[in-house]
Amino acid sequence: MIKKIIHAGLILSCFAAVSAAAADKEAYLHFMNGMVMERKGNYDTALQEYRRTMLLDPKSVFVYKQALNLALHIGKVEEAEQWAEFVVQSDSATADNWVLYGNVKWAKGDFDGARRAYEKSIELDPSAHEAFYQLASLWSSRNPEKAITYLEKYIILRPEDSAEVYYQIAVLQNAKGNAAGVKASLLKSKEADPYYPQPRYMLASFYELKNDTASALAEYAELIGLEPKNVELYDHVGELYAGPSLNNLEEAEKYFLKAWVLDKKDPTACFWLSVINEQKRDFKEAASYLENSAALKEDAGLVLRLAYYYTQSGRYKEAISMLELAIRKWPDNTEIAYFLALGYDDIGKVSKGREMLKAILGREPDNSEARMQYAIISERENDMKSAEENFRYLLAKKPDSANVMNYLGYSLADRGLKLEEAELLIMGASALEPENGAYLDSLAWVRFKRGNKAGALEGIKRAIALVYDDAVIWEHAGEIYAESGDYSKAWLAWKNSWLLEKPEKRAKAEERLKALGKKISPEALPALEAAYLRNFSPAGLEFSSFAKLEARLRGKTVKLDAIVHFSPPGDFSLTVMGPLMAPLWKARISGGIMDMDSISIKEIDSGTFSYWASLIAGEMKSWFAGDYLAGAQPGDWREPCFSGPVREVCLDKGLSWPEEISNKTEGKLSFKPGNYFLKNLYLFPETMDFKLPFVSLRVTLDKDQMNFSGANTLKLPE
Repeated sequence: MIKKIIHAGLILSCFAAVSAAAADKEAYLHFMNGMVMERKGNYDTALQEYRRTMLLDPKSVFVYKQALNLALHIGKVEEAEQWAEFVVQSDSATADNWVLYGNVKWAKGDFDGARRAYEKSIELDPSAHEAFYQLASLWSSRNPEKAITYLEKYIILRPEDSAEVYYQIAVLQNAKGNAAGVKASLLKSKEADPYYPQPRYMLASFYELKNDTASALAEYAELIGLEPKNVELYDHVGELYAGPSLNNLEEAEKYFLKAWVLDKKDPTACFWLSVINEQKRDFKEAASYLENSAALKEDAGLVLRLAYYYTQSGRYKEAISMLELAIRKWPDNTEIAYFLALGYDDIGKVSKGREMLKAILGREPDNSEARMQYAIISERENDMKSAEENFRYLLAKKPDSANVMNYLGYSLADRGLKLEEAELLIMGASALEPENGAYLDSLAWVRFKRGNKAGALEGIKRAIALVYDDAVIWEHAGEIYAESGDYSKAWLAWKNSWLLEKPEKRAKAEERLKALGKKISPEALPALEAAYLRNFSPAGLEFSSFAKLEARLRGKTVKLDAIVHFSPPGDFSLTVMGPLMAPLWKARISGGIMDMDSISIKEIDSGTFSYWASLIAGEMKSWFAGDYLAGAQPGDWREPCFSGPVREVCLDKGLSWPEEISNKTEGKLSFKPGNYFLKNLYLFPETMDFKLPFVSLRVTLDKDQMNFSGANTLKLPE
């Protein structure tokens, strides 16, 4: 019987051992599953697994610690607190447990409870670095100085964390307003780990705030080395260069281009590159960047900017199409409606533009810009009733608006209406802005209309001295001088007006010039023509330009790039460029001496080539030096050509500019400049055609890539 009892006890004992082992294994599996779920982010499932582990192994402090950390992480503070109490009661001698307990107290908002727990941890283990760090965090918002003290102790215990901790100290010093401390801590952080970017960014920002742009840029340059694909970093450096302190758009462009290469839709890079090209007056390039901006679809302001670029580069239909889409997307955006109305006016849909402006005024009666444009278009369309009504509405709202006073006064004067009031209005505008050339022109014109010749002459002289590039002002000058009997000045004024006017509007000026020419003596007219040519000639002024060369040689066509440069009084060079803009050949004239690189061309004798090249280079030099006009006397002229001491010059049909120049002494060269364009009010030939035996050459100047600083301030002779 005893044996049986013993045997039964052994069986029960073995059964208990087996059951305990099974329980341990099950607890382990639940715990491990909880760990897996936590790593996957399935926090609720993980926490459930930890709870099951606790039921199977209720004394495992480790499990409780794992569970309470997760509970804190997902905001289950009450449960975390229960488990934290268990941990410190079960093992109150371990410093780490008190840190966990302090974390729970802090999460519950119990500042003092958290502080005591962290201090208890340090009391148990003076090397408990995590407790020092948590105390620093606890005090950071209440007492930054105390927090810094704890972080300094932490660094002693954990020097490997110096970079991060010095960065945290810098943040605390910044909160205290201790600029010197901020800089010192950030430099220490940088020294501890030069590859840690966060303090480097803060240091660069610190330099920016102190207006030490050079030091900030140096930091950003090193950061670019660490993060060469950081689009935002390139953008920020670009904005620094573009900002008011540096205003270096050339350098800014380099960084925006680097950002753009990494992300061709980057809104910041696209915006600034468009602005930079706008400054260069390259509206086509400006539009190309803005078109790709990721922000374009949702930013009405960018749409308006792009529409402006389109109109400035002559792409009116694209601008209109885009604005029409934009107004459907933003139907209440008055600014889009306003610019769409202006666009309609630009492309000749005047009625549509006026109706849109009228609709804007229906919603916003005091929209001064829309009302002003409505009045201007109405006046231009000879609807003076609407124009006057709207100009007067604007004046009622703002009686001291010089622009409106001038517009209304001029509109009345030009039609011979209410001349006395018109003069008073324009005098009011001129009194507000006495140096405004447009207002002085209006004043001269209304006095001319009222028969005040002396007042008109005095006013128009002042007007053209201030505004010398306006066709209408020169037209008025011609009228006033002609009425005063000064036909020579009238002829020159109308000639200037003819050139500055759009080609489709030149017929009126041409008729006036023909009629006036009959009133000028045959002896005086050639001198006026010569004076006109000299007024617009860039002769003797330095310039350089990229150019295209197209040569036809024995049935073959060769196209090359080149650079043309003239430097007064007579230095000239023509440089032919190869791939990657490397110089291939150059002809130079200096001090009257021609110097050319040697060249070898199949089937062409080098001596013959040198002769032709010297003639062409010499003719171009003579053109830009003004030799074709040198020494020309009025008696040399015969319509439409004149013979000077060196060459013959033939004018075009409008008697406006040389059409062809031939070298009578050699009889082998024909030179025809053409397609003239105005650059700073000087006329340059876009194309220069040369014809020689068996050879023809066209030089085309790139008017968009020309360096020319001359400024023509047109004046009439005294």
